[in-house]
Amino acid sequence: MTTTGTAAARALHRDDIAIWPDGTWAYLGDVWNGGYSFMSDDYEIVHLEDAVRLKEHGIDIDA
Repeated sequence: MTTTGTAAARALHRDDIAIWPDGTWAYLGDVWNGGYSFMSDDYEIVHLEDAVRLKEHGIDIDA
């Protein structure tokens, strides 16, 4: 199941991040384009601007 949180404050964007329970992550645009079709649809979507949440997952986009 794909989750976007309890209240989607803005529309999803292809640069947002999909994060699977095993720690795998990808840009949502790559998921939409079928690049991760081998993965489950059980991922969390984190907006790219949510640096705190991304860091909680160990993702540093600016690195």
